[in-house]
Amino acid sequence: MRGLEEIYLKGFSYDKYLGIASQDELEKLDELYKNIIISNDFVNKIKSIDKKVSVLASVETWCPFARVFLTTMRKINEINHIFDLSLITYGRGVSELAGYLKIDEDDFVVPTAVFLDKDFSKLKVFNGFPEKYHKENTLDTIDATRNYLKGKSVNDILEDILNVF
Repeated sequence: MRGLEEIYLKGFSYDKYLGIASQDELEKLDELYKNIIISNDFVNKIKSIDKKVSVLASVETWCPFARVFLTTMRKINEINHIFDLSLITYGRGVSELAGYLKIDEDDFVVPTAVFLDKDFSKLKVFNGFPEKYHKENTLDTIDATRNYLKGKSVNDILEDILNVF
């Protein structure tokens, strides 16, 4: 066992993530779950995928960006269980995952997720929010950030993470 596979195998489940969340965080997750609506086009695309990808994600219950990412992953897996999730804390992410992904400690954020093939080789990295946002400064206004954190940008997340298939 080595590298990303070893970190992945030491991670915890989404259920454990829920188990360590505070009541306030759980309420925010529930509200977000209600707000995230996946379009029929994406539902059909998700249903048509016939393989699974492992995902190792550094998350924290207090992080609203991590909540959006994980709730989106939950919704996808309810349609078709295509992602096997293994979660680690931010601290483990910085100390163990950042080096493998060649992300400087100052640039490492939650959620940072690495999508892995069957040999635990990196397919894609999701660093905080969709890749196009890094290029376009999409979250450069308070309203844009609020809408993202309310789950209103789910199509952008879906576009970004489903391109691993």
